[in-house]
Amino acid sequence: MNLTKRTKIGIATGVLVLAAGAGTAAAATGGDGDGGQVITGPAADQARAAAVTAVPGGQPGEVRGESDNGATYGVDVARPDGSRVEVHLDGANRVLGTQLAGPATDGAEGTGGDGDGD
Repeated sequence: MNLTKRTKIGIATGVLVLAAGAGTAAAATGGDGDGGQVITGPAADQARAAAVTAVPGGQPGEVRGESDNGATYGVDVARPDGSRVEVHLDGANRVLGTQLAGPATDGAEGTGGDGDGD
């Protein structure tokens, strides 16, 4: 089989994209579900964009892999009032719920099926 240089480059690019996706998925499912591994790159950018839809006017921050309650990602978002929430997303970047972030988390606030009692 004779492959052109362009075909070989296309195949190599596809393999790299698949490998990067598998690495991101592995990183996202690692950790203990409470502050998992930091996610970076395009996967983190997409998660941040999805997270701000749940917190209008919010500023997204760190993205971590999650394994609690079906979540794949947890995105720290600063609300316009300065408080912080963690937005939980599934693998398709759909919002599963939110909860207060940091030591003040007491389950007093939250939405969706994120197991925080709401």
